Amino acid sequence: MNSKKKIIDTLQNADKASVEKLMAEETKKNEIYAKVMERVSDGSEGGFAEEVSGVEHYDRKISMTRIASIAAAAVLVTGGVLAGFKLMKNDRLNNNHNSNIESTTETENTTRNEVPYEINKNSIQHIVGRDWSYHKFSCDYEIRSNEYDTSTKSEPYTIKGSCKLDNDSKTGWNRNEIIYDEPDHEEKINNLIYEYSFNGYRIYTNETYEGDIKNKRYDVSFGADSEEINLDKLPRTYGWLWSFLDDTSKWDIKDDKTENGRRIVTVEGECGHDIVTNGASMKFTADIDAESGIVLSEVYKNFSEEVVYEVKYTNYKFDDEAEAPMAPAEFKQFVLDGGYDKYRHSKYDLEVLDGVSPATTTVAYTPVTGTITTEAHPVPDELTGDFLRERSLNATHYYDKFSAEWTTSRQTNYGDENGPFYADCQGTIKIDNTTMTGEYNRTEFGTDGTPYDYTHFYFLNNIYITADDYIGTEYIASHKGAEYKSIDNEFLWWWTKPDRVLFEYYGGFKYICMDNERERKYDEIDDIINESEWTITGERYENGRRIASVSFSYEQLHEGQYEPMIITADVDAETGIWLANELYYMTDSGEKGMLHSSFKAMNYKFDDEAEAPMSKDEVIKYLDENEFNLVQAPNY
Repeated sequence: MNSKKKIIDTLQNADKASVEKLMAEETKKNEIYAKVMERVSDGSEGGFAEEVSGVEHYDRKISMTRIASIAAAAVLVTGGVLAGFKLMKNDRLNNNHNSNIESTTETENTTRNEVPYEINKNSIQHIVGRDWSYHKFSCDYEIRSNEYDTSTKSEPYTIKGSCKLDNDSKTGWNRNEIIYDEPDHEEKINNLIYEYSFNGYRIYTNETYEGDIKNKRYDVSFGADSEEINLDKLPRTYGWLWSFLDDTSKWDIKDDKTENGRRIVTVEGECGHDIVTNGASMKFTADIDAESGIVLSEVYKNFSEEVVYEVKYTNYKFDDEAEAPMAPAEFKQFVLDGGYDKYRHSKYDLEVLDGVSPATTTVAYTPVTGTITTEAHPVPDELTGDFLRERSLNATHYYDKFSAEWTTSRQTNYGDENGPFYADCQGTIKIDNTTMTGEYNRTEFGTDGTPYDYTHFYFLNNIYITADDYIGTEYIASHKGAEYKSIDNEFLWWWTKPDRVLFEYYGGFKYICMDNERERKYDEIDDIINESEWTITGERYENGRRIASVSFSYEQLHEGQYEPMIITADVDAETGIWLANELYYMTDSGEKGMLHSSFKAMNYKFDDEAEAPMSKDEVIKYLDENEFNLVQAPNY
């Protein structure tokens, strides 16, 4: 995972000269490149695969052979390596989770201590962090951070764990426990994690505390590639070394020795930036297993010789000596015996450990065949808070059709002395309950008012489509794509799945979503508590609709504690749809405090006057003409 960022940064930022520098002079470059590629093509791991992340909604694996060939070819292309990055991005969207990722099952035959490349700075740069040159590996590990940063609220912590990986069977097990020096810190809760990888699935368990109550939960997700060990908390993800090897003038090879039957290379250097001296802020020492590229130890010290950060592997073993991960059935029993409860949002269940692969299921759109009728919905002459609350809970049922334009504003942080920063969105919604079709369009703006993301959601009876056209920022590259999944899977984590068209992000349905949060209990913990009675603060007629203004308060669970909130809303009395709302933090005196978020619907229309959503054929045509490249979601 660490090498992933290095590859992306190199491809995004490097020019022709810098790429050639990474490959060294011509003779050594050819020798190193050929031998490394030989190891990739011969490896039992099927070529080391990296995951290009930072691309919202779409993750896929790219084999090391592709990355190497793209990087080499990009040097010859006008525009340099950025063209290579664009090729990778476009290629990614042309593959779904069933793609064959250029893998091989041949067994690599290497002799221990024989490293298939010359030990120098360029070869060390190339191999570090890739973790691909072994059949099996196991170790204990410890990560220690001694930093405390008040700006980010990070604090000293220790992570202790063990991992057992088998690249031949693509099975992996990892135990990871993080212990904070100040466990009572309101934003830091100690956490024990077990994760297991099998057939591309990741089974993840955790143990956390909400107040004094201990929660034990598990989640099953699909990594979209059965040729990879799909674990997120491996110790390599905590390493820093890969990011400090680019500048070869700031580090040197200090030792080359044999230890525990492995060839170990020690490097030392300087890194970081001291704003006072304008020089380095830390010194580092690292031990690298030359055959696999695994960084077995990395220690960072400030110039007062105090350890700032370190990662150390102990009891490490390779290949035939490595400890084997649990068998799938054994880990399944471990979860069941451990008293872990399944997260409601979990896409799959423990049956995947029996070899069942629901992620490969395919399905086609089916239209509505029966008649969907709107329930009778008389409105009393005198409104009450209880009546409006019941209507709001069922705001998808009391109309045939609905459309509106809308805007929202959401606080992104506390800002400065001028107040908080808010990010705005605007869009449209169109619903036809008689055909169970709907579309929800959203444009997101940055705090400077510039649009950066266009997202479209389509509800097509039994199919849910998400299409994203992300313009890009300085942090995340632009990307475009669309995926579909079943309605059942889209609303898997809902307490009660919707039987009418529903878009959870639409502010008019906010109370339905709040009620789902209230019902989504883990053990004995509620997400929302102490909701007050609804108070009607006004009534009016607008555009022929009877609208009631209401206000109530509640407490929302957030990072282990409940935050009191006050919400005001304008409710369409006939349907229960919210036409506007404002959410505030509550002050100690019980009054409205800082605004958290707001929503307002405009040009809203009901039934025969409402604008119609696109049909299934129109949606497919729009996505095709605009090159969204619709694919089935891996977690269908």
